[in-house]
Amino acid sequence: MSRAVVVIAGASSDIGIALIRRLLTTGDALIVAHSHAGGERFEELKAQDPNGRINAVSADFGSIESVDRLAEEIVQRFGPPSHLVYLPGLKLRYERFTKFDLEHFDRDLTIQVRAATALLKPLLPRMAKLPRAKIVFVLSSVTRGAPPKFMSMYAVVKQAQLGLMRALASEYAATGLTINAVSPAMVETRFLDEIPGIAKEMSAAAAPRGRLATPEDVVGAILFLLSRDSDFITGIELPVAGGGVF
Repeated sequence: MSRAVVVIAGASSDIGIALIRRLLTTGDALIVAHSHAGGERFEELKAQDPNGRINAVSADFGSIESVDRLAEEIVQRFGPPSHLVYLPGLKLRYERFTKFDLEHFDRDLTIQVRAATALLKPLLPRMAKLPRAKIVFVLSSVTRGAPPKFMSMYAVVKQAQLGLMRALASEYAATGLTINAVSPAMVETRFLDEIPGIAKEMSAAAAPRGRLATPEDVVGAILFLLSRDSDFITGIELPVAGGGVF
């Protein structure tokens, strides 16, 4: 049996780093860890990886040509991945619709939707031939119910990504490939660096558990959707929001 290959797009994010840490404690899968500009954040993890399971790759997801090259590199170096987690996105902006920044929106749409399409287009047919392959998108709880105020750009991009996930899950439902998503509430990560502290405090205070989610909270749900326990689950959006959304 061939060795499992887990591709993590956006692995240098806080959720990506937490996911790599968990993967290093279980199984022996090769980890293909993508970052935008090198793997500096992976250096500490490599000290915990004596068997050399972490393989750093680089690509600019704002450039479709760069993503195309990454997809080719993955296939050539590792073969079709058995698992893929999609994390990339620009940092969250918290502002009124009247300040909607089309340039920022277009770049985030490219990173989260167009780049995902470019990456998956050559990989999905190969992954679908595997006996058991899995893809997990990391979305957001803004896709569930009424979205919060002042996040119009982000909400539109995540709805588009949700539509992509559901369409692909439907198209590949007859294969061994499952395609799902997790939708966390606001997570305490560097992703929130550009929003006011008061917005984070208000979100935490309004949450049923009285706090923001952590990367570890999200990783548990991702690992479930990557596991054999989810073999008969495809096309779902699993909320990770501590009871804040259903």
